[in-house]
Amino acid sequence: MNNKLIIEKENVEEFKEKVEKLKSIPTLPHLMIKFSAMAEDPDTPMSKFGDEVQKDQVLTTKLLRIVNSASYGFPGRIGTVTQALILLGLDALKGLIISSSVFDSLTPEAYPLWRHSMLVSLACRRIGAMLDYPDIEEIAVAGLLHDIGKIILFLETPEKYRKVIQHATKNDIPMFIAEKELIGFNHNDIGGWLCEKWTLPEKLSIPIAFHHEPEKAMEYEDRVMIVAASNAIVKGMGAGGEGDVIVDEISDLIQNELKLTQKHISSLVERIEPEIESLENIGPEDIK
Repeated sequence: MNNKLIIEKENVEEFKEKVEKLKSIPTLPHLMIKFSAMAEDPDTPMSKFGDEVQKDQVLTTKLLRIVNSASYGFPGRIGTVTQALILLGLDALKGLIISSSVFDSLTPEAYPLWRHSMLVSLACRRIGAMLDYPDIEEIAVAGLLHDIGKIILFLETPEKYRKVIQHATKNDIPMFIAEKELIGFNHNDIGGWLCEKWTLPEKLSIPIAFHHEPEKAMEYEDRVMIVAASNAIVKGMGAGGEGDVIVDEISDLIQNELKLTQKHISSLVERIEPEIESLENIGPEDIK
């Protein structure tokens, strides 16, 4: 019996254009253009970037709340923008501010997606530390943003997306495949479009666009695999964003390339379990 739902597919180009015109998605053009110009001079001190951020009180408050939130996991209290920038890096800062602004607009129905994203970000950081990988915070931000395409689907086509979840559950297939079958593209594609809109660097955009198909990534393969592994582990622990949808498996490719042992995975699960419990009854408003 074919359980496939029949719904009208979205026109890819029309939806991509819709994404590019979304007013609810922040672009922060003035600040990012300024940052890019300043970054051309390698001698620009981090304090100068901090000075620019501090010109925006809302942005400053949001940044400090994010980096000091229990979910983000930095030890101690971070009291200055410059200190936050040193810990995060400029690319990670850009991703964090964008993701926070998008998550602000979520309805309660989409809170599981937010919690899942927070946990995947945490898992990315843990795996990066276990493997002694550089640029851990950038990978953690890629984990935080990995399902940003799903957020757009929730915001723009909520009824259709509920049908996608139903289709994935009934047919025991992953969400990214169900999306492709019913809508014509998936959240990976949307994530890639958004990264283009935000001019995010490839070291962030490629893990976002290929986290379900790491074998197709031609660059930053390790980052893609860390995000993919983190996503699979968190889902396997029952903290996915869509209830009973099938759990991704950690492929042999990922485990072999990352040299990710069962001991690593068991240790990761032990560290994440308390975080799942602590995030269970809160939503994005708790870090606003």
